[in-house]
This record gives sequence, C-alpha cells and structure tokens, in this order.
Amino acid sequence: MHLKSIIMTLGGIGIGLLLARGTTATANTHYLTGVKNHNFLITQRTLNLPKTKYKRALTIPKGTIVQAQGVSKINDKLTTHIYLNTLSYHLRHNYIGHGEGSTKNIALTTSNFKKVKVPQYVKYYSTQLTYADNIGVNYTADGNLYAGKQYPKETDLLSAKAARITVTSDGYLEYYANTKVFSTIVDPKPTTSVKITKVTGPADGKTNLYTKQPVPNTIGKRISETGTAQYVTTIKRLYRTYATVTATARDKAETDSIDISAGYQVNGKSYFMYQAIFFPEG
Repeated sequence: MHLKSIIMTLGGIGIGLLLARGTTATANTHYLTGVKNHNFLITQRTLNLPKTKYKRALTIPKGTIVQAQGVSKINDKLTTHIYLNTLSYHLRHNYIGHGEGSTKNIALTTSNFKKVKVPQYVKYYSTQLTYADNIGVNYTADGNLYAGKQYPKETDLLSAKAARITVTSDGYLEYYANTKVFSTIVDPKPTTSVKITKVTGPADGKTNLYTKQPVPNTIGKRISETGTAQYVTTIKRLYRTYATVTATARDKAETDSIDISAGYQVNGKSYFMYQAIFFPEG
C-alpha cells in the first residue's frame, strides 16, 4: 500500500472514531427526571454561563445549591433558569442594575445538577407549595421577611419600604436595613451577607440560623467568642395570616384581590412574608 493510501486510511479511521465519540457523547447525555419548579439542585461542576445578547455572564461554582425556576422542555431537552435574587450577593452582584432578573436557560443534565432535599436553613417557610391553576390563588412566598405585620395596601405599595431578611438557596443570611417592599429589580448590595454555618429547627415554629460573621443586633445576638457559630438569628413562624384587601376600580365595595401575609418574628420583632394572592370570583 502506498504511503498516501495509508495516511488516508488512518485519517478515515480517526474521523470515524471522532464521529463515534460525538454520537456516544450525545447518546450519553442524561437529563434529570422529576424536577419541578422550586426544587433544589446542587451543581455537579462549575457552570460558566457565557454572555448572550440578553444576559450577562455568570459563574456558579461546583457544589452550589440553587433553586430551579421555570422547568421547560425545549427540543426534547430539559432546562431551567435561576432567579438571581435566590442567589447570594457575591454570585449575583454583576447583574445588579442591568434589568435582568434571571439567568439564561441551563440544561438539566446529570453532569450539571443533582437534585437535593430542601435545605434546612430555608425550612422556615413552605418552599414547595403550589396551588392548582383553576382556583384563583397564586403562591408567592419566596423567603423574604419584611419588618411589619402585613403586605401594604395598593395605594402604598410602590413607596413602601422596610427592613428585610432573606436566606438564599446557597446558604447566606442577608439583611437589608431599608429596602422597597415591592421591587422587580435584582436585589442591591445588602447591609449584611453572611454564610450560615449551622441550623437548628424548625421546632415549635423556630429556626435558628448560626453564623461565624456578625449580624446586626436588630436581627440576632452574639452567643460565643470563638468557633463557627458565634451569632444566632432566630426566625419564629407564628402560624397566623393577615389579609390586605384591594377593591376594584369600578366599585370600592367590590373585592378585586386579597393579598395574604404570613406572620413571623425575628429576634422578637414582627415580620411578615408575602405568601399568596387570592382572586375571588365575582
């Protein structure tokens, strides 16, 4: 056999192997089944999400717990995206001020994610609750706790501000001394953002979140001078609900919607979580 023929033959074999490898890689792409909206996932590798026309670049390290949003099937491929406000400030900060509330769609493959149980640090509220589409109730609870007793009236909604506490999917306790109650933007830099190092509860409605880094006296207290659990913030669920009624534009005696708030206490002070909106049938 001539040398040229040998080279061509070897080249053909190489191309065949590459094609076979590509086919195998596609065939071996496995998608997570049974993932629903709001389920928690842990990244199996560092996810480098490149910049697109509509989204900024974002890096999510391996081992980060995220919350799935909007699970979709596109061309037989399962995908999800992540609301930026469910991630801690050190991950989402590049998105602040750019009007983008979520990441791009990310493939729900076993190489990207693994499904995990609801983290203990967010069990102060029901993370997995949903309502049927036809009963006129939308579940809105997202873990944000606002100082006060209930959701503001519609006339005060755009201007209402309050202290706020939230716990991110990746395990950070974040506190805002004064922030808007109603906002559609990516959360700005918090007053405090500290990693949760230990959790106890929920028991008797109480969840204790421990941190090594300090938290403001308004939401927690120092319990130790050393170790990884020097500060504790106690979130107490009161199992009480409060209603904010909005009338229709045409008739002030007619109910348009009812905003439901769940009552909480943090460090003995009143907080509420916007839990649901109900649209009564006429």
